[in-house]
Amino acid sequence: MSANSAETTVEILGKTYQIKCPAAEVDALQRAAEYLQEKMRHIHDGSGIMHLDRVAVIAALNVVHQLLTFESQKENYIQNIHQRLRDLHNKIEHALAPVELSSAE
Repeated sequence: MSANSAETTVEILGKTYQIKCPAAEVDALQRAAEYLQEKMRHIHDGSGIMHLDRVAVIAALNVVHQLLTFESQKENYIQNIHQRLRDLHNKIEHALAPVELSSAE
């Protein structure tokens, strides 16, 4: 293990996992494990599915779906901002056009 990496322990549905990650990412890994634990617990308790591999796959699909939805929303937001900037630029250009014409005379 390099000086920049660390080993941490996470527990998900009663199973303990030793995971290596960059030392600066240990807290983020712990938060991710807690989030996954919560999602898996919700699926496990709510559906009665007992096999951890099936619970893990369903949780992974739910989390990836959520991520893709957020990415799509972010992309739409960025496109909206770009359109607003273009509109503002055009309004400024239009407002400055008479000033430029009068100063050229």
